[in-house]
This record gives sequence, structure tokens and C-alpha cells, in this order.
Amino acid sequence: MENLQVNTQAAKDEIKVTVVMPVYNAEDYLRPALDSVIDQTLREIEIICIDDGSTDKSLEIIKEYQSTDSRIRIVTENNAGPSTARNKGIVRARGKFIAFLDADDFYEATLLEELYNFAESEGLDIAVADYDIYNSKKAKFMAAMDSDYGTIFSAKPVTSKNEYPDYILQATTGYVWNKLFRREFVSEKGLLFLPELYVFEDVHFVTTALSMAERIGKISKVLAHHRVYSAQSRARTFRKHYAEVPKVYVKIKEFLMHRGMYVPLKRSFLNLAASRCYSIYNLLWFDGKEKFWSILHSEYAELLDWHLRQKGDFERYDVCDFVMNVVLYDHSVYLRRVDKGVKLKHERFGELSRANRFGKKIWSFFGKKKK
Repeated sequence: MENLQVNTQAAKDEIKVTVVMPVYNAEDYLRPALDSVIDQTLREIEIICIDDGSTDKSLEIIKEYQSTDSRIRIVTENNAGPSTARNKGIVRARGKFIAFLDADDFYEATLLEELYNFAESEGLDIAVADYDIYNSKKAKFMAAMDSDYGTIFSAKPVTSKNEYPDYILQATTGYVWNKLFRREFVSEKGLLFLPELYVFEDVHFVTTALSMAERIGKISKVLAHHRVYSAQSRARTFRKHYAEVPKVYVKIKEFLMHRGMYVPLKRSFLNLAASRCYSIYNLLWFDGKEKFWSILHSEYAELLDWHLRQKGDFERYDVCDFVMNVVLYDHSVYLRRVDKGVKLKHERFGELSRANRFGKKIWSFFGKKKK
């Protein structure tokens, strides 16, 4: 049930930014996150907190903050997950722009003002800021790795898919909490988070948004802080859902095809999906590697359009090698080839891939049991 209390002054002023914050059992870090939003130098904001069925004191904390700052609106949900929670915030947003903040991360005090002014002055659909990593255990800030092609913003701070179709989907990370999205743009393009995705739901949202945006800008300044505090908790989540990662990129491909953007952004998509799957593979333990490779080989390689690729389709040799081996060999065969020092000749991948696909079709035909 949503609390409909509205700040009288906020009702008079234009709401410039809506901050959407999904909350689930976040009592340990919720106060710093809320403080970082309430203390923003941009005052014309609303804060929509979606409590997703918390069983700790999270909802009590939000109500406590709301009692002194009625810019906070509360929505309750019955543990439906972060995608549904964020979507609840999107449909209720009244600000000209929408920002997202996880309940354990926090902003610099000027983030909303700087991104809002930048987005307004440049007519942006998406405004991006740099971020860093905050290690709670060590109480230490660490630099974050830049995205694969964040350098496209170096020449000038504003760009789009029209200027960099081969790189735009890799121009920024898939995180939502260091970005501002124009609300009309989100609404017009029908951008929402997919509840059926258990991991990388923010990657899907950001990537599809990048594919639709006409103007994207970046401020090269750290304005958001991403908290890392429980490596064991994150490892458990990763172990549980890593096999879902390829599904995210299939959903992105489906979106691009439906919107007529797959062909112009195909190279960017291929490199994004392949490099992320390669990174996930390298992070896994042995059994996980075998399982992940198997689902890519048997199901997702074709869905991700990895068959009949050419060496020139990929920016990185190691990613190209990974993709081509996944297409051609199961994991045990691949490992035997590695042990023997056998290297795949990328130039022959096309003919090998065609032969491999033909062989599978023949095997499938003759291998069917007679009814």
C-alpha cells in the first residue's frame, strides 16, 4: 500500500528527479543510502522506496525517515524481486528524470544536481557518472574498472548509437545506479526491468536503453559509490544463478530484433554478449565451467548468433577463440585439445561450423526414435 503523503513545497515545484530505491532486508546499510539521497544539493526530488517484503527493520527505518522528509513515498511489495520493485517505482515516478539507487549503495551529495544539469543542458536521454567501489569491511574506496569502450566519451562527452554503432552497448557498465534516465524516454520506449531475470536484470535495462537513446552523455567524475560487503553472500547468489546469464543476452537480442536495431548494432551486441560470457566462464570453478560451457554449446551459442562468425567480428582474440571453441566442441573435447596444445585456426571456423551444424542435423534426423 502506497503512502500518499506529499510534500507541499514539492507539489508546488517541478519534481526534477525521482529516485527509485528497492529495499529488501537492508537495515545494516539503509541509513547511509537514504542520507545520501536526502542530502542531495538538488532539492526538487522525490524518493520512492519500494519495500520488497523485508523481514528486518528496513520498513521501520524508511517510515522514520519519511516522518521528517515527506519527499519520501513508500510502496510495499511481497518479495517479488528487484525488477518488479523498480518497475513499481518507474510507473509512479513524477520527476523529469529517473535515478535508481540500491539500498546499500550511496551517492555523492552533488550527483543528482550535476547529472540533471548536464542532461538538461545537452538534451540527453541518459546521463552517466563515474563510480567507485566501497569496501565496507576495510572502510576503503577503490577505483572501479571502466567499461570496455568507455573511451568513446573521451573525445566529447555526448554520443549515441549513430556515431558508435559498433561500441555503444559496451560504452558503459550495466549498472543503473550511476545513471539518470529521462522519464519520457523510458515511457516512450517501453523500458522496464524483466522479472523473469534472476541476475543481470539491470544489464538488460541499461543495454536496451542504450540501444534506443539518441543522446547519451557522461561526466568523468566519481559521483556514485557501490558497496561491497559480503563476498560469501555474493558468491552464493552467483553460484545459484550463473547459468541464467546467457538468457539475459538472448532477451537483449530479442529486444533489438523486435525494435529493428539488431542489424545496425550487431557487432556491438556480439562483442558484449561474448565478452561477458567469457568473463563468467573464467570466474567459475571446474564443475561450473563445464556446466556453463555445456549450456552455451548445446543451446545458447546458436541463440546468440555465434555460428558462422568470422574472425573480424570480434575485437579480442581470446573472446573470438572462446566463442569458436564453444560452438565447435563440448567441454571435454576442448580440454583435451588444450592439453595437446592444439589451437583452432580462426580462418577455418566458417567451414568447420557449417560442417558441425550439418552433422548435428543429420544426427538429429537419424537419431530420432521411431514412434
